[in-house]
Amino acid sequence: MSFENQLLQFMKSPKYLPMKQHELARVLNVDSKGQRAKFRHELYAMEEAGKIVRMRKNRWSLPDAGTQIVGTLSIMAKGGAFFVPEQKGEADIYIAEKNIGVALPNDKVAIEVFHSEYAARQRERRGQSGMLAEGRVVNVLERASQQVVGLLRRTPYSSFVIPDAPNFKHDIRIDDAQEIPENHKVLVKLNEWIDPYQPLSGSIIEDLGSQDTPGIDVDSLLRDAGIKEEFPPEVIKEAEQLSGEITAEQLVGRRDLREAVIFTIDPETAKDYDDAISLEPHPSGGWRLGVYIADVSTFVQPGTLIDKEAYHRGNSIYLVDRAVMMLPRELTTKVCSLNPNNDHLVHSVELHLSPAGEILGYESFPAVIHSKARLTYAQAQKFIDGKSDHGIPEIVVQRLENLWPLVLEIRAMRVANGSVEINTPEIEIKLNPQGKVEKMVPRAESKEAYQLIEECMLLANRAVAEILIGSEYPSIYRIHDEPDDEQWASMGMELQALGINKLPQTRQEINEAIQLAAGTAVEYTANLAILRCFKRAEYSSTQIGHFGLAFDDYTHFTSPIRRYPDLLVHRLLKAVEAGKQFSISADQIEEISRHCNDTERKADELEKRSTEKKRMEYYSEIMNSSLTATFTGFIVSIKGKGMIVELPDSLQRGMVTFASINSDWLEANDDMTQAKTRGGKVRYTIGDEVKVALAKVDTARGFIDFILADQVSTPPRRSKKSRIQPDLKTGKPRQQGKHRRRRR
Repeated sequence: MSFENQLLQFMKSPKYLPMKQHELARVLNVDSKGQRAKFRHELYAMEEAGKIVRMRKNRWSLPDAGTQIVGTLSIMAKGGAFFVPEQKGEADIYIAEKNIGVALPNDKVAIEVFHSEYAARQRERRGQSGMLAEGRVVNVLERASQQVVGLLRRTPYSSFVIPDAPNFKHDIRIDDAQEIPENHKVLVKLNEWIDPYQPLSGSIIEDLGSQDTPGIDVDSLLRDAGIKEEFPPEVIKEAEQLSGEITAEQLVGRRDLREAVIFTIDPETAKDYDDAISLEPHPSGGWRLGVYIADVSTFVQPGTLIDKEAYHRGNSIYLVDRAVMMLPRELTTKVCSLNPNNDHLVHSVELHLSPAGEILGYESFPAVIHSKARLTYAQAQKFIDGKSDHGIPEIVVQRLENLWPLVLEIRAMRVANGSVEINTPEIEIKLNPQGKVEKMVPRAESKEAYQLIEECMLLANRAVAEILIGSEYPSIYRIHDEPDDEQWASMGMELQALGINKLPQTRQEINEAIQLAAGTAVEYTANLAILRCFKRAEYSSTQIGHFGLAFDDYTHFTSPIRRYPDLLVHRLLKAVEAGKQFSISADQIEEISRHCNDTERKADELEKRSTEKKRMEYYSEIMNSSLTATFTGFIVSIKGKGMIVELPDSLQRGMVTFASINSDWLEANDDMTQAKTRGGKVRYTIGDEVKVALAKVDTARGFIDFILADQVSTPPRRSKKSRIQPDLKTGKPRQQGKHRRRRR
């Protein structure tokens, strides 16, 4: 056992009292000269790592737990980390690389906070006051994961794995690589690691295949996140036993709407159809809008294997080359999907709307329907655009002729009430059979057709939320909190830098800013500036409303095939309709909410990373080719070292460093919205259009550097190295050129 482990074990004893170095050495039987030197080295190393502290009169002890903060460690690819405290409202704390110890990305850790004099001096030079808090990891409380995916490499004497995650700083020594070939992606189980001076090690538990296998990059992402695309055999078996044949028992208590003109509208490539709509004149005037959602809760009962797996997954994940479903395809594409010309069980919301689209009343109930047609967004868009080749059955066209004008009224009313309308482009990545990027194009837009369905679903979600609120039983809601003071200030500052004279403090003012930017060169950048100053929407057992949509009550009801909270809402709603309370507590719902918020964040991150991987490969191939390609991009943010440029054709971001621009010596302003010369002349502002070329593509760490296109033929400016000469008085090294311009 190492001295460190012996010391920690000894000091953790309740009877331990702080001792001096020689007393600890005597207790641990450190007697030889070589052992004493090693002991002293480990003692000071443990102090530097924050695992022990030196008290008055040079006595040693464990850090005072009362001064420690618990939270999550977010390690950065370029070094160092940020500690995110568990307690909400607390600021993040910087952790230098030397103070990370044995912590790994996203571990739950305890840190000790201290003040960095060096950082304080840097702040003083920038005209800022106060000490800057830093921290050191003193204890790893919980590993984020015991498994890591990486690339297997070999030397003549050993094998090791290079983790895929760019922020995972340590290669992993492999105990037994078996017969797995080099350059295979592997899943590694980590061994216990408590000594930062010893290598991190592990054992291979799965060979994922050669790094050149098509799709292995996305396979690796999923396995690294602990997600298996395939369902367990026992779950598949349970799903196969479910039948889409409707029984007489299932029809009891359901309204028979099989004669109604009900239809679906979905993307061309959709395999499952979980929502359908109808529109008819209401007997009391106005309209009856029907929203019919696949009755998944009839087939997925609480406590079944399918239900447990669906809860574990939380939601479906839509990656660049595949979809990882929450439910087995036996359910999503066969049993529950609202395919046309077949009878299907649904959970329905019918709304009574005025001629202007105002909600006059609503009710929810189980029903059976028979969809009359399956439309695509492209077909619906052709109808909206007034084209005659849409191929939509006449019986459905008659409904759309009334529905589309009504939807326009509903949408206009929602925006007038303060709903924030942010439009950002989406990119569709088309892959070849080898999994490589064939091309990247703006996603084919059927904007109005999508909005038609969106407005119907929003109305149904609002109605269900109000029904659940009225029941006074515990339930789950979709909430969105408004920006905090810092986010409002940041939003206004960026909009001002873009030339948009607005300092929003309300939803209405946000929409006014969006209107001011509409049609201008900074429209896209302005939308991004607003969006990144928003909080995330989440699930909660407490209803606080939805800021972005301007709804007091809101939940998710319309996608039980791909979101577990929607499935839970269906169960809760059925209980309310039956005059009963579903057997679940508010605490249990809050736990489900936290879990589903986590799985949603993970899904968003995986979707983003899968897209980034494909884009990086695409630009890496361009970089390695003989072509010198230039791109048009927009400056979306300013950093201390340079400008972040985004290419609208692919949404790829990269940095143009100030050091690569030879025409001027540039530095960021205090607000990080402009790049100025030392004389104060503004050269670049967020929102500016620039021409760039590739300077560096780092696929391992996942970043791209650009260079301005007009700088391609000119080598980047290099700072001169100072000569080091001894000081004649002290004999110590002295740096010449002390008063030369500092590199920033």
